[in-house]
Amino acid sequence: MEHRGKVARWEVDEGWGILESPAVDGPVWAHFSMIEAEGFRYLTVGEDVRFTVERAAQDGCHWRAIRVRAA
Repeated sequence: MEHRGKVARWEVDEGWGILESPAVDGPVWAHFSMIEAEGFRYLTVGEDVRFTVERAAQDGCHWRAIRVRAA
């Protein structure tokens, strides 16, 4: 299921961040490799995104994004 949300945090140097959505219980960990885009892939804090999640234990998050794209 695809969710809509926002980028809450993004660590450009490390290539990961946190996404939030009212439809997902808790923060969602995201890695740059899951961003569907060409070239250097990163997100900006406050950016609207669409994403799909899977259950995972990653840096204190219970969800991991497996597909991320700009909304």
